[in-house]
Amino acid sequence: MGRLSGKRALVTAAGQGIGRAVAEAFVREGAEVVATDLNAELLRGLGCRAEVLDVTDKAAVTKLLNGLPQLSVLFNCAGFVHHGT
Repeated sequence: MGRLSGKRALVTAAGQGIGRAVAEAFVREGAEVVATDLNAELLRGLGCRAEVLDVTDKAAVTKLLNGLPQLSVLFNCAGFVHHGT
């Protein structure tokens, strides 16, 4: 515990699956986490700052990044599934 104490992390697609597991692990390890997802409901209960973000929207990404202090970690889990969910 505490291996990420003093670090700031941004995790995209943190609402479920691998992204959520990573965000939860970073929080457990003491990081200050900003978790993002397209769906605000999926971000509930993470115990960190949560932001709705569409990573395909360059203006939205720029706005979020400009409002954050310097990051130590970026975990980009957002992806595209061309054939369905």
